Amino acid sequence: MAEIFTASRALGLMALVLLVFVTAGVMYLSLMEANDRRRRRNPGQSSDRQKS
Repeated sequence: MAEIFTASRALGLMALVLLVFVTAGVMYLSLMEANDRRRRRNPGQSSDRQKS
């Protein structure tokens, strides 16, 4: 019977998890940078738009 959990499969899974983690981190940081850039462009507007 073939082993289900081999060293190469474990390394592949770890690489996939690391790739997903790094990709999500880059996407999060890019989104935050875009929000900061928009906020710097319009300094007079408050983030709370329901303040009437």
